[in-house]
Amino acid sequence: MYRNNKLANSVRWALVAASAVSALSVAPVYAADNAASDEQPERIEVTGSRIKRTDLETPVPVTIISRQDIKQSGAINVADILKQTPVAIAASDQSNSVFSTTTVGLNTTSLRNLGQERTLVLVNGRRFVSGVDPSTGYAVDLNAIPASLIERIEILKSASSAIYGSDAVAGVVNIITRKDFEGVEVDLQTGISDHSDREQNSINITTGGSWNGGNAWVSIGYDKDKGLKSSDRSFSARDQAIFLDDNGNEVVGDLFSSYPPQGRISYTDANGDNQTVNADGTAYSGGFNRAAYRQLVTPLERKYAAAGIYQDVNDKTRVWTELNWNSTETDHSTIEPTPLDVLNDVWLQDRNGTGGMDVSSPLIPDALRQQLVAAGITNLNQTNAFVRRMVEFGPRSTDLERNTIRVATGVDYNINDNWQWNSYLTWGKTKQEQEDGGQINIERAAQALDVIDDGNGNLVCRNDLARLQGCVPLNIFGENVSQAAVDYVRVPAKATGAAEQFVVSTGLTGDLPFELPGGYVSMAAGVEQRLEKGSYNPGELAQTGASSTNKTDATYGSLHTTDYYVEFVLPLIERLELDLAARYSDHSIVGGQTTWNAGIEYSPIDDLKFRASAARAIRTPNIADLYAGRGETFATVSDPCDGVTATTAGQVATNCRSIPAVAARIAASGSFDLTQAERQGTGGYVGGNPDVKEETADTWSGGFVWQIIDGLSLTTDYYDISVDNAISTTSRSVVLSRCFDASSADFSADCNGNAIRDVRGALIEVNSGTANENKIDTRGLDVDLTYVTELWGGSFKANLIWNHLFEFKETGIADGSSIDYAGQVLYPDNRANLNLSYNYDALTVAWRIRYWDSVVDSVDEGNLNYTDGAPLTTYNNISSVFYHDLNASYAFNNNTTLNVGIKNAFDKKPPVLNQSSVSGATGINTASEAYDVTGRYFFAGVTVKF
Repeated sequence: MYRNNKLANSVRWALVAASAVSALSVAPVYAADNAASDEQPERIEVTGSRIKRTDLETPVPVTIISRQDIKQSGAINVADILKQTPVAIAASDQSNSVFSTTTVGLNTTSLRNLGQERTLVLVNGRRFVSGVDPSTGYAVDLNAIPASLIERIEILKSASSAIYGSDAVAGVVNIITRKDFEGVEVDLQTGISDHSDREQNSINITTGGSWNGGNAWVSIGYDKDKGLKSSDRSFSARDQAIFLDDNGNEVVGDLFSSYPPQGRISYTDANGDNQTVNADGTAYSGGFNRAAYRQLVTPLERKYAAAGIYQDVNDKTRVWTELNWNSTETDHSTIEPTPLDVLNDVWLQDRNGTGGMDVSSPLIPDALRQQLVAAGITNLNQTNAFVRRMVEFGPRSTDLERNTIRVATGVDYNINDNWQWNSYLTWGKTKQEQEDGGQINIERAAQALDVIDDGNGNLVCRNDLARLQGCVPLNIFGENVSQAAVDYVRVPAKATGAAEQFVVSTGLTGDLPFELPGGYVSMAAGVEQRLEKGSYNPGELAQTGASSTNKTDATYGSLHTTDYYVEFVLPLIERLELDLAARYSDHSIVGGQTTWNAGIEYSPIDDLKFRASAARAIRTPNIADLYAGRGETFATVSDPCDGVTATTAGQVATNCRSIPAVAARIAASGSFDLTQAERQGTGGYVGGNPDVKEETADTWSGGFVWQIIDGLSLTTDYYDISVDNAISTTSRSVVLSRCFDASSADFSADCNGNAIRDVRGALIEVNSGTANENKIDTRGLDVDLTYVTELWGGSFKANLIWNHLFEFKETGIADGSSIDYAGQVLYPDNRANLNLSYNYDALTVAWRIRYWDSVVDSVDEGNLNYTDGAPLTTYNNISSVFYHDLNASYAFNNNTTLNVGIKNAFDKKPPVLNQSSVSGATGINTASEAYDVTGRYFFAGVTVKF
């Protein structure tokens, strides 16, 4: 069964155990010098290979986070653990998703900052169902895998599609859960910030037992994170932006919303001057602080249960089953009340609507009416703006529940001492149910604004049918909305979604009867089938466009793939090993693709190992990429025909003049000049694209593992990843430019159905979707330096983990434009963790220092001050940040362990990244992926075993 290498090539598991006291790291594992022994080492399964081997080190670097690392971090969510490692960053977290509805509360991870969709998350080496609404994206929601169930996390820091299939472009996060449990364990933890908020509580109970040839365990748990309001911290309590003072210096100031509760009307007076007044006609009294309603950290409540069982049927056959259930709720996550743009939301002025309100309407206050009449305005749709913050409807809120269930079951069969056959199937489903509060029924709002006097001095809705249905006047001229009007106009917005996954896999692994100078050739081969299904229903009002949110279509779709893989380990000589793997994937949408991995390891001496690997990886499009329902947008888009005359030269102008409506307008007025309303009135839809193709990635890495002296080790790996045909959403302006740049013979007047014009030739709709738009190139260096020694009767360990980023460049395939984001907030040149720990008998103390390099907010002057619109200078530069975390644990006996700690012990405040920035998340004035938003935080826990 085993190759001819001795224990000299086996894992020194004792060193792994000793490394467990470090925080968020593991030391490199080296060969033990036991070459004289005839004992055969046990083979182990290593992330990144289907072949069991005797050496934890592989050609592709793997980082391990142990259970003790997790306990020391005080994290109850695995996402908080991963975001602190220098090779990963949060894609979605409880702060950067607060302004979303469908993704609020999600916790996902991104290796190498290449995106959650390019990071494959496995549980016990097998795929886990997506937790993201299928209209939005695809990723495992880490909320569904509670930290209390985890034994360790293995991070494969390189592409591995040939081993695991699609999506393993940036690497693989393999979460290994606990098993072989005996007895009962109760795990309690609580935490609170030094502001006496963001309370977190967690309880987990696990019980299990073994019998002859079998083991079963069950775990149930509950945890709650009460979150934070933006108003709970000074840096996020107010809407902010960067201004210039009288001396031209950049300063932070308030920038409140121009949608105030009292309403705002702007119009042009008889002298041609713009005037702005409150909606009751009084002098404008200022804006609205949206931060007062926003979340800084989304509250989360989780209930979960898991179970596992295995049974040896005989000395060759084992059957096993794993069960997971998780329910995650975001309870009333809020943002500011609805900003109602009456002209465009209700009367559809930006879509060439004809609605409005005559100045004689009894709703309009006399003070306002007199000003409008003096300006020559007879209808409110002639004003420049009529907006109001609908505070009487309460904040826009999201109550969202995600339920995930997963079943995995399989059989392992030892054919003989050399060959093993493994088969399994997994099924998982995530259901999302969402209710949004504070929404407005636009159709009812239009009826409630159309008011007459009933002849008895009472104001009533003009439409008789609307009155029968409960319509009452909606007085938004000042702060006068009645509860009856709120009840009539307010509408609950509900949405549901589901993501489902089914995987069947069978494989064979063992040694071939073929021996090389270094030993027998090992092989693994198998077949996998995977089915993905997704749906999302945004509700009837959202689909018809009758609510205050943009119109959104439903999402439905499925895809399946059949994969065939093979892997070989070739021990060329005693100290030189070659790994080869290949996979062919037959995808139902994009057809067949072939991926491969190649790696080599060479140990010139026992204490030094060189390694290198190269791979071709893919990411096939997911349900969202292909089938996401189209969502309405009114973002500004430029019409290439604007300004074209009869003599304008160029292919674009020629194509414009070939459109009859455009040509007629040029003939009538000499130029196709759009009005302001026409320029602002181009709507459209953005969604999936069934023609999108797969991404491909070429990657390679190289480095060494060196045991410098006893107790001192160094691991270094360089990586280079290049992703081609990266999938993203094509901007609508790009859709138009590509359409009109075509030759006359290839030109489509409606851009193949994506551009619709009215009878005067103005664009009223431009549509877009996903496409293979970009090329991404990133290069970097990982360093892991570990020192372990005996000290004062105990054991001391120091571990430095460092990542240096040379490049993170994104290039547009169509125009070749390129931006290197290295050095920007989420792409620091350097990230590092220094972990110091000391263990003496039953006591362990640890100090972790986390480092985020100095960065800039924008590498391409994309951020602007709010005075003259110039790029930021002073506030573009952000200093480096150190975070200090302290932990201590004490085992009173074999059954009870106390664990206490402090996160961000020196209460480091996050940098200012507000509305002037490009890196800050909406509503929190900083970047939660990089910086701590909670502040100093205390936690304590106890584990009791029976």
